Amino acid sequence: SFVFKWPQFSEEFHRDARAMLEGALNKGNKPPIIADKIEVVELEMGTQPPELQIREIGDLTLDQFRGIFRLSYSGDAHIVLRTKVQANPLNHKRPDIHMIGGSRGMLAAHQPLVVPMLLRLSHFVLNGYVVLVVSKQKGITLVFKTDPLQNVDVNSTFDSIAVIQKYIQREIEGQLREMFREDLPGIIHRLSQRWVAGKTRVETPYLSRPP
Repeated sequence: SFVFKWPQFSEEFHRDARAMLEGALNKGNKPPIIADKIEVVELEMGTQPPELQIREIGDLTLDQFRGIFRLSYSGDAHIVLRTKVQANPLNHKRPDIHMIGGSRGMLAAHQPLVVPMLLRLSHFVLNGYVVLVVSKQKGITLVFKTDPLQNVDVNSTFDSIAVIQKYIQREIEGQLREMFREDLPGIIHRLSQRWVAGKTRVETPYLSRPP
């Protein structure tokens, strides 16, 4: 049998997950609007687990399970990020954020304008195919075969400025798609080695049945 439970994650687990997520968000090239390190100030795993539909079983032993699944998620998890952004549109090279027409009280100058920003990511909707390996000794390995991100709501300090809000939404979606592809499998594997390995049980009742 395959039982997938969504536990009440401990504060220590959240602390480890925040640190790994923060490392992934700060590696490589960040969007040009980001002017400082990205901090993960809040990570809530939510109460609803993802749904897994079995598509193929490749390996099933007492110590390991491997299969291909369709993963769906539409739960209440959320992430809050803190950083600083370059808010002066004239300092960006991207043409789609040069103009902030109709934004009252927004002054454009040729000098940098770096301001703090909070980002809240919520209402995640995921749908894609994954290869899932659950090992009693090695933990969990999960690799996305397709792009799973269907939706994420991005709310920030600049929600009242439509052109910047749309730009931030698009950039964050791009960062998330890359993270799902490049970083999330490693994060899940390291967390599972620390919190799951040795506790996983793969049940194979058919092995004990008489012929």
